[in-house]
Amino acid sequence: MFWKAVSSTALLIACSACAAPLPEHDPSMAWIDVHSGAGHRLSAQRMDGAKVNDARFFQIAPGAHQLDMRLTYDRGGNRAGGNERRCLVNVDYSGFTAGQRYSVRALAKGWTVRVWLYSSDGQRLVESKSVRCGSQY
Repeated sequence: MFWKAVSSTALLIACSACAAPLPEHDPSMAWIDVHSGAGHRLSAQRMDGAKVNDARFFQIAPGAHQLDMRLTYDRGGNRAGGNERRCLVNVDYSGFTAGQRYSVRALAKGWTVRVWLYSSDGQRLVESKSVRCGSQY
């Protein structure tokens, strides 16, 4: 009974974190939305090597930064033991500007993984340089 209560509490906390409202955008910082699409989950992990507090976005000082994200997706096919693939993706960009909104979007199909950083007006700014996939990510 104890473990059932602990499991239920952990699930409730996890679900409430997902539904938490996003904080206010600080106009002196750049904001990067991390978008998940159909069939995959993209989540913020680290910024310049430091762990982030919320996997849904980055809020960073202007300038150059390295953004690390985890991408999990269904690779497709009929392989026994599951087809989920996990990857660590790095996006480096030197031109983050205060007050601007950016977004990160991914395309993942089969063994191909591509991630791009977009400006608020939909312009593709940079493609990820490093993608590492495996069970350790």
